[in-house]
Amino acid sequence: MKQARLAGRTKGLRPSKQRRLERLSHTRHPEFGADERTLELLANEVLEINQPIHLILDNRGLCRLLWIGPLEKSGELLAYLPKTSRRQRINWRLISCSLNPHREELELDSRDAIAALDLSPVSWLRFSSLSDQVGTRNSSLWQPDISKGCGWKLLRKGLLGELCNPSQEPPPSLGKTNSQDSSNNVERVLILVLVGPDIERSERHLAELEGLVRSAGAQPVAVAKQKQRAFNPQTIWGQGKLQEIALEVRRNRASLVITDRELTPGQARNLERLLACSVMDRSELILDIFAQRASSSSGRLQVELAQLRYRLPRLLGKGHALSRQGGGIGTRGPGETQLEKDRRAIAKRIEKLKGELKELKKHRKIVRSRRDSLPRVALVGYTNAGKSTLLNALCGLTSNNKVLAEDKLFATLDPTTRRLLLPQLDGRTKELLITDTVGFIRDLPDPLREAFRATLEETLEADVLLLVVDLSDPDWHFQLKTTQWLLDSLSTSSVRQVLANKIDHCESGAIDAIQKIDQNVMYISSTSGSGLKGLKNWLQKQFWENSPKSALRVSSQENL
Repeated sequence: MKQARLAGRTKGLRPSKQRRLERLSHTRHPEFGADERTLELLANEVLEINQPIHLILDNRGLCRLLWIGPLEKSGELLAYLPKTSRRQRINWRLISCSLNPHREELELDSRDAIAALDLSPVSWLRFSSLSDQVGTRNSSLWQPDISKGCGWKLLRKGLLGELCNPSQEPPPSLGKTNSQDSSNNVERVLILVLVGPDIERSERHLAELEGLVRSAGAQPVAVAKQKQRAFNPQTIWGQGKLQEIALEVRRNRASLVITDRELTPGQARNLERLLACSVMDRSELILDIFAQRASSSSGRLQVELAQLRYRLPRLLGKGHALSRQGGGIGTRGPGETQLEKDRRAIAKRIEKLKGELKELKKHRKIVRSRRDSLPRVALVGYTNAGKSTLLNALCGLTSNNKVLAEDKLFATLDPTTRRLLLPQLDGRTKELLITDTVGFIRDLPDPLREAFRATLEETLEADVLLLVVDLSDPDWHFQLKTTQWLLDSLSTSSVRQVLANKIDHCESGAIDAIQKIDQNVMYISSTSGSGLKGLKNWLQKQFWENSPKSALRVSSQENL
């Protein structure tokens, strides 16, 4: 049974060369240091194949992996190493023979340094492949230290023989701060943003993105910013900045990078390659939140359709490695690749979901036709504006039938309809239907907006739209403007009435500002109940006292 594996850029190596490298990988090294004779032979092999070579040693000094080529993709390296538990932690040691002998201190290459950090070795011995006139080679010994700019701390530098036979045991590893041994399983996220000319607007967008990350159940641990200058179509962000971000990912033990703008499939792949970490854009994050929140069958159906539409152009295939051979004329050759089969399967699933959505649309239409005798009101607005809390307060819902209301973005996904009873002086009771709809957000992904068309029809068919605005939010003006724009894009003709919510937590300047925008605005507080009686009286006048709908001022985007 082989203890070491030979991997990396092995294509084109002669069998005799592979056998020599395998023999070198079977050498057992001291517990501290390395076998100098083996490293001398390894340097000769580096000069012959013109590629750097790396050895990964375990606790006993046994080589587990001999890697040919640069350390660019840590995922491939880790795939060759044995999986261990936390109790059986292996203190890896990394030894590299460099192909750049002109650097006297053997400075670290940024990509190699980042990939080496993912291995979490206790030390990294680097030495030159070329020797001087006396036959000695320069070398340097490094240790992980995420406080340094490159992520590594230089312990010693000198001749190869001196570092192969250390006089004392190296100090304890600082790489433990880079491990994933956390007590909880919350995913750690680094947020990557571009800062535009409007600094205040960029900060508010960043705060919203952090809220989305928390709503998804993850923890934002760091933010990386770059000023928006010349557009880079391959990666959006600059190459130098991405190298810094790759190190920040390791420093903060982040497992995911989320960007503040939508990425093309090519840009996402380039970022994952340069950062050696999973990358997700804002649109995919919103889709993930919707997938978590979908509780009804119709909601799950629409989320699945949106996700498939988003992921279809982002599929990656193995090419000829997973091809299927055919038989007969016209079918010979590479055949149908696995990627093509996956795309066809997703396309079929999308068509099936479209048919189910049509049936859902018909069903909702039948349900709405049964309610034609009752007036209909829809609560719309930006996400987390307090629509669900307002529905519970208006209808006096108890714990048995109240709508879930949490201080999270997109806490409510599926539309919920309740009856609002309005007692009259003569003892009778009038009622209307009030619907809590999914919250809006800026730059709502097109696949999501299209997939939730059946749900948004609850908004299109309502007689009155109550636009709930969180007046305590500093960005309420932009949120109201976004809501109006989305309603205009849906071609709604219903009466719109702006409700300034959370007036007991807002600043006095916000009340004056919204009054200038819409003089007919109504001020309420869903939690304290302020203004709810006036809102009920307004609804009663709107539907039962023959008040013409045209008398109400319909706010439009041009008035903002």
